[in-house]
Amino acid sequence: MVNVLLYISNGLIIISFIFYFLIILFNKKKITNSDGFNVTKDILNEYDSINIIETSSVFTTYNLKRKVIKISSKCYYGNSISDISIPLMEAGISVVSNRFIDFIKKIISNLKCLYILPVVAVILNYVFSSTLDAKVGIFTLIIFSIISYMLINLRIEAVLWVSDKLKIKEKNDVISFLNKILLLDKFIFLGELVMIIRFVAVILEFN
Repeated sequence: MVNVLLYISNGLIIISFIFYFLIILFNKKKITNSDGFNVTKDILNEYDSINIIETSSVFTTYNLKRKVIKISSKCYYGNSISDISIPLMEAGISVVSNRFIDFIKKIISNLKCLYILPVVAVILNYVFSSTLDAKVGIFTLIIFSIISYMLINLRIEAVLWVSDKLKIKEKNDVISFLNKILLLDKFIFLGELVMIIRFVAVILEFN
């Protein structure tokens, strides 16, 4: 039972990350004559405090403290579904205001840092096996799962905002892409919950 839960929980997270990259890889169909920069700039035309710049990094990110969306060169000049959708997600996050954002920006400037937590969870899930390990694992995974839950809610708000503000003809393709990303986030969250159950099972097995 414990081993089954180990494989299920780790599988949910690992497969979700694999599908995340596959979704980006296979959504290269051109959907507009505009590029990621201009589409993002247009949707944020009422928000002068948010800046958009190109970055040499492969990741598109939003700096919470400086209010800067850093778009990777590929998305900056690209016009495929993924090229347009990825910076739009960051645009949505940049305008969402909630307690999670207000709290987390005091600690970190980039939400992408939090996406390493599920990877850490997978490692802990493999390494932790004793009763003491399991207790530490439960505490750690509860924190990780709360963060995942808050990130999902943040992204849901961001997608709803993008859906409301985006005016391009290919809007449905973009929203479909973003909803697929959200679905994978939910599978990662589910994987973390299964890990908690697995650690509880480890404790019960030794008692």
